[in-house]
Amino acid sequence: MRLLYLILFIFISSSVFAQIGTLTISPKVEERIILPYDSLKNITRSNLPSLVGQQVQILPKQRIGSLGLDSSPILYKSKPTYRSKNNIVVNPDTRLCSFDNEVFDIVGVDSIFDADISNYRRGKFYLIVTNEKYPNHNYLEIASVSDDYDIFSKRLKRREEFDDSYKFVILGYYEKSRERLIGTKLVNKHVINYHGGDYIVYEVISGKPLTLIPENLIWTIKDIINIESQEQKGLGYVLTSDSTPECFVLLSKTGSNYFDNYEKFIEEQQLKQKWEQRMIKTYGETNGQLIIQGEVKIGFTRIMCIESWGSPRDINTSSGSWGDYEQWVYGNGSYLYFENGKLTSIDN
Repeated sequence: MRLLYLILFIFISSSVFAQIGTLTISPKVEERIILPYDSLKNITRSNLPSLVGQQVQILPKQRIGSLGLDSSPILYKSKPTYRSKNNIVVNPDTRLCSFDNEVFDIVGVDSIFDADISNYRRGKFYLIVTNEKYPNHNYLEIASVSDDYDIFSKRLKRREEFDDSYKFVILGYYEKSRERLIGTKLVNKHVINYHGGDYIVYEVISGKPLTLIPENLIWTIKDIINIESQEQKGLGYVLTSDSTPECFVLLSKTGSNYFDNYEKFIEEQQLKQKWEQRMIKTYGETNGQLIIQGEVKIGFTRIMCIESWGSPRDINTSSGSWGDYEQWVYGNGSYLYFENGKLTSIDN
């Protein structure tokens, strides 16, 4: 009996003094991911906060062809509303709303949206900036974005890329880009032969445009600098080459339409050389050279014509007692005619 009492006492004692465990439940707080800003022109609404702590330099007004001067970023004394922007900062030196080459510290970012439009939402984005000359927290308008309305999902489709071209430069990345790019090479993709209008490359000494630039001319980037000339203003490259004087080109003109990456150019040249060697080895010197020059002749096979002219836009076929007949239609109004797989007629 005493043993039973002892067991009950131990059980009761354990039950009385046992502690209750605690399970804490709280909503998960999602960590905000700020994408890094890593180039002179890739600022988006997602990586905009990563600019806080950097310095921004406003570029001079840019001249756009015969249209005159483009506007500079606008600076506001405080956060504007979408429909009221009367608190614009005026440069006391010029009495204008432009701040050419002014450098500011970035202390924050912000945005405003017009939500009254049903089919899209227009937003303006700002860097909150300050310096000794303008010590208040001013709002520098840098870009805009339009979120399109999806009529099927009845939701706004959030766009990342800004609509406006950049009229400023982040100095921290500018220094890194300058160190990385000086000495690298660019290649002219096509012959540039302009006799008027908007030129691409200008001489540094005279400021005059180059009216003729040969295809595949290799340039070396000598510097990245703010260009101020009679015709062009903005951030650009100073370029040199073996056959031309020292020149400059704005960054806005260094896209894929005019210039190519040197490494990509060399790779394409090597692939082209291998293809030319294969054409001559496969079809002989005479036919191989014709194919390389983009020509065809009677007797070519289908494969040889494709190597020379590329694939046709359309093929019309028919068959009869004479054999198989094909008409190849090309987009430039040219035609190739085949009988039993051999080229018999050319119409171009």
